Formats: sequence, structure tokens, C-alpha cells
Amino acid sequence: MLARTSAPSLLLGCALLAGCLPGSQRENTRALTPADSASTALAETVPVADLEAVWTTDLTERAPYPTGIAWLAADSAEARLAVVETQEGAVHLLSASGDVQERWEAEGEFPYLAGVVGDTVAVFARGSERIDWLTAAGAAASVPVPEGASAAFVDRTRTLVRIGGTLSEFPAALVELDGSGEETARFPLAVDWRASGYLRPWGSAVLSLSGYRPVVDVWTPRSPAGQTLDTLALTGFANPQLVRSYQFMLGEVDEPPLLTSAARALGDRLYVLNLRAERVRIDVYDREGQILRVLHGPVPTDPEDRPAVLDAYPADFDVRETPEGLAFAVLLRRDRGILQQAAARVTLFRLAEAPGVRADEAPADSAEA
Repeated sequence: MLARTSAPSLLLGCALLAGCLPGSQRENTRALTPADSASTALAETVPVADLEAVWTTDLTERAPYPTGIAWLAADSAEARLAVVETQEGAVHLLSASGDVQERWEAEGEFPYLAGVVGDTVAVFARGSERIDWLTAAGAAASVPVPEGASAAFVDRTRTLVRIGGTLSEFPAALVELDGSGEETARFPLAVDWRASGYLRPWGSAVLSLSGYRPVVDVWTPRSPAGQTLDTLALTGFANPQLVRSYQFMLGEVDEPPLLTSAARALGDRLYVLNLRAERVRIDVYDREGQILRVLHGPVPTDPEDRPAVLDAYPADFDVRETPEGLAFAVLLRRDRGILQQAAARVTLFRLAEAPGVRADEAPADSAEA
């Protein structure tokens, strides 16, 4: 005798079966936000220029986990590069032609680049909750930073620290400190989770970068204390991972993708590392956050000279003007994994200046993206 099945049980069984059928599972969106869609379309119309790789210096043995790079004395003939290594705590000095010159020991734990002042390198020692000004002789000065600090920027007159961000328990904010490390003003950031990146100067402004969205939060000397900082959208930023970024914003995936790792300002231009697997890419923006052009590094090749993908990701860069054009020093890093060895290197790329045209402006006959 067959058991009698109630209608509710039958309906429940059908629902469970339907949920297991192919095509019945809910699919994540493949769409972009309206702003990202417009930016992607705009990016296809801007000029593209090629960066020439001039030299590469391998730092794998010297710097197992480098995180920051900056030009020292960028405007002089004696310019050189400082590479901050975070795992062992050191600053490695390279000449403008890529020769390794010196190693400075950092005294605080887990140093990250915070800025340069002349020949002094300022590092944010995250494990020691302080900022150290490093020279060849050691730490020339130090100031404490507030609990929860996640990034810092210093120059001759300003000390700014970001609190919180990403998954921190501290609300994201930019904090202004005096010379002794005392807080003088606090500026909330608009969105906690996207506050993840360096603090970088742009003239009198300081930008709080976001690795997870194509925006920057902007501090200026006129920013009212206690009020949320203005956000500048990078219009024209295009990246295949913008779809996943929108999925995160909709709650469909657990983590946002890293879209950009660093940015640098030079004059009235902002240069942004747009993370791509196929090559180094730097987008150029104006003061209003509008894309002007795209700079492409060479396509990497395998041992058989076939097109390949990058074997290390661009972690940071710095740019300076030279008589030959713009010089981009890019720090590339590959972290150790189950199937891969750690690697680190610096590559200098050059953007040659066409006659009568600024190196960051597009010649009239430039190709389009």
C-alpha cells in the first residue's frame, strides 16, 4: 500500500527538485553600475600611448615583500628611488639607472611608505603605531599615530593618517596630526569598506585612495573638520572586474576585487594604476577626474616569445619628469603561494615626449583604445 503524500509535502519536494535543475539557480548580475557603464564607453574613445621599458632590477633576494616606491630628489640630476620593504623592515635605495646602492634599516615593525622629505623617507610603522623619518643613520624622528591607523602621509608641513577602512572595526576617517602626534582634526570618509589604499598628495590636496572603487576621497586645507570629505569619481575608468565590483555592492559576492593599487599626481595630472593581467596600464586623469588617455606597458611574452600575462602585479609606482620624457618607476611583486615563489622587481618605463607636445598629452594622430 502506497503511503499517502500531502499536497504541501509534494509542493515542497517539487520546489527542492526545481532548485537542483540546471538553470534554476540564481545567477549573479553581469551588469555594470550606470556610472561604470558610461566610464567603460568613454575609455574606448581616449588616445593610447605605449610605455617603453628602459631597465628592470630584480629585488627578490633583497626585498621579499616590498610595498612602496618613491623618487627621492625627483627634480634633480641625483634623483634615486626608495623601495620600502615591509616584511623585514628596510628601505632599499636604487640609482636612477636601477643600480642597488644602499639598505636602510627600519626600526618600527611593518613599515609602509608615508612620504619623502628631501633625502628622508617617512614610513608608517603599522606594527608599532608610529611614523618614523628614516635616514642612512636610522630614525631621525618619530611621532605616534592613533589606534586603528591604516595608512599615513607626511611632508614638510602636513601629517595625515587614515583610521579604519576595509574590514576594520574603526569608522573610516582621515585624521590630521600636529608635530607631536596629537589629533587636531578628523574628517569622516564616505564609505568604510572602500577606504583601502595609499594617501597621496596632489598639490595642496591629499587623496585617500580606494583600491576597490574608481574614486578618491579628497582632503584640502579648507575641508571642514567633522564633515565627510568630498569624493572625486574617476570618470573613464574601465576594468573587467567592475562587474564583480557591482556584484559585491549587491551582496552577491563576499569580497570586492582590487581594481587599482596606487596613484600619483604630477602637475595637474593624476596617474592611476589600472590593474590588468595582460600588461601594466596607467590611466591619466585631469583635475575634474576625467580620463585623458591610457598608457600601456609592453605585452609580456613567454620563453617562446608568445604573448603571456604579467607574472607579478604592479604594487606601487612613482613618476617624475626628465629631459627624455616622463619616467615611471613601477614596483612589481608576486607573493609566495602553494604553487609559486615570491618575486619582486622594479621596472622603469619611459613615455617619450613628442616635439611640441607634453608627455602626458595626446598627439593629434594617437591611436584610440
